[in-house]
Amino acid sequence: MSDNKNAKNNSKSDTILVILILIILTITIILLGFNITKYYSNMIESSTSSSIDDGSNISQKPSTDETFSLHFLKAENEKQNVIYSPLSIKYALNLLNEGANGKTKEQIENVINNLNLTKYDNIDKVLSFANGVYIKESYSKYVKDDYKKTIAEKYNAEINYDTFENASNINKWIEDKTLGIIKNMLTDELVKNTNTEMLLINSLGIDMEWEDTFDAALTRGEDFKLTDGTILNATTMKKTANSDNISYYKDENTTALSIDLKKYNNTKLQFIAIMPNEDLSNYINNLSLHDINNITDNLTLSSKAQNGIDISIPRFSFNYSLNLKDDLIKLGITDAFDTELADFSNMSSNPKGLYVSDALHKANIDFSEKGVKAAATTVIVMTDKAGIISTPQEEITIDKPFIYLIKDKNTDEIWFVGTVYKPNSWDTDKTSYQYK
Repeated sequence: MSDNKNAKNNSKSDTILVILILIILTITIILLGFNITKYYSNMIESSTSSSIDDGSNISQKPSTDETFSLHFLKAENEKQNVIYSPLSIKYALNLLNEGANGKTKEQIENVINNLNLTKYDNIDKVLSFANGVYIKESYSKYVKDDYKKTIAEKYNAEINYDTFENASNINKWIEDKTLGIIKNMLTDELVKNTNTEMLLINSLGIDMEWEDTFDAALTRGEDFKLTDGTILNATTMKKTANSDNISYYKDENTTALSIDLKKYNNTKLQFIAIMPNEDLSNYINNLSLHDINNITDNLTLSSKAQNGIDISIPRFSFNYSLNLKDDLIKLGITDAFDTELADFSNMSSNPKGLYVSDALHKANIDFSEKGVKAAATTVIVMTDKAGIISTPQEEITIDKPFIYLIKDKNTDEIWFVGTVYKPNSWDTDKTSYQYK
């Protein structure tokens, strides 16, 4: 009887023990599942949230042409006049990628894989677009035929050979391909460097007129508010517009103006100025694709305004050089610039190999009554590792720092992006207008 009682007690204890173990396992699984869910939730939140804060943290992988195009504006957001060409940089990176291999190629493709490349035909004296590779004659035996064939067929790249004794031949090529706008891009010192073996280049330029030009006789000096609160007497172009070639957008936070350039063959570009009411630098830090699309999708034709719109916008002309090497490193292209890690074995058969010693980008713009002249060049330096009732007319006045874009109306390809913090001074320009 005692044995049976002990057996029952033991069985009861075992049952309780099993139940306790199951409870403990259940709680453990629930907690583990919660932590895993929280971990992955944090990862997803981290990967999808913008890493742009004060301009020092830049998103590592742009997912679209538009975010790529804005990356450099955010990376060099230093309250100064800026111009650069995302289109030129994209093409130069593709020339580089065709010669890369391994992790170097993987990093470049992480940046360019989702980017579109629109091809453009040259138009005499109006539009120039060119890819080229300059190879040092003494190094030409190492450059792989497959690489030269690929870039020639895919990107219509010119293959040029040079002694690299100075920069004159290459600078002349760049000047020609930018409609004479960009001169002396490279220094003799860079080209003559013993270890400089190849230069990968994209150059482009436009010299286009407005569909509706401005009358220079109406241009005069008007106030432009600088970021420090002072007023500049800026050279300001004026026009009353009532056409389908000029559009505008205005709300309590933003003023925007779109002006069409003439259509040349099948290419039609438009200029868009976006002026926020808030500080431009802060606006750029928070600028997104959604913001730009909201503006461009809601532009109103000036022809829809009963009495048209009165336009005031300053003239500006300047050039700017990106810190392209640093900007690309921030995008995650790091190995290409590392003498130990760079792998361009699809480009060169030289056992020493190549790496990118520098990446240069210079652009220039002249925004005037007649139209827009703008150009950009990207150079990647490959180096040997051994070394309405009658109502008042709507006023669209651009009189504070603003961002601008020049893009293809048909393809949305963005040619140029920039900012204007300080336009031309009327005190400097007015004498040139007295005789028009």
